Amino acid sequence: MMRQDLLKRLTDLGDPTLLLLGGLGIFFYLWSDDERRALARSWAVAFGLCVLLTIISKLAFYLIGERQANSFALRSPSGHVAIATGFYGCCALMLAAGRGQAEGMLICVGTVTLVGMLAVSRIMLGLHTVPEIAVGLAIGAFSLVVFGLHLSREQPIMLNAGHVIALLLLIGVAHSSHVDGETLIRHLVRKIDFVRGEEANDVTKRTSGLTTQFGLQPRDWPIVTAVQEPAVLDR
Repeated sequence: MMRQDLLKRLTDLGDPTLLLLGGLGIFFYLWSDDERRALARSWAVAFGLCVLLTIISKLAFYLIGERQANSFALRSPSGHVAIATGFYGCCALMLAAGRGQAEGMLICVGTVTLVGMLAVSRIMLGLHTVPEIAVGLAIGAFSLVVFGLHLSREQPIMLNAGHVIALLLLIGVAHSSHVDGETLIRHLVRKIDFVRGEEANDVTKRTSGLTTQFGLQPRDWPIVTAVQEPAVLDR
């Protein structure tokens, strides 16, 4: 029981709603200073791309993915892992910029450890399979590459780590809505399936109405058979 509680607390660090609030908070924190405006735009592009790709991949796999029931099924990429990789990874890149090699290495190792433990917790809780975790990591890593390319073109800015940590703690305390982003996506998919079903029913009703209007019953429908052409013999 204690182990399950620990895993639950660990996986909550990747809660998409919490990280979305954190992402907005960091964006406005960066935007509040003229020297950090370019960094704020880079953050918005990279983190926004991470969230967008996560939503698109989830919708795609919900709609067209195979419903397998094994440990290697790929039904819904992990949004927790994808967004956490993008969020914590981008934070690490910002905090490591302008600092010494040892400090930068420590920040990166700590971030990789945190994301790795979060990914393992999702598997151990039975919430995702290994391929779903891998896709989530790939999405987050792609957003990190985008953010790193933006950072390489800008002058390094050393952020106050205390400000960033305090901001994240404040957002964590304020986070009490417990809105599950994955539940919202599943609800959207069910709505799409419902609309598809309604459209199919409408087509069936219209077809039935036309056949009734013209007095045609299924037994009256003409049967079309292929007429076979006589074979031509070579002489």
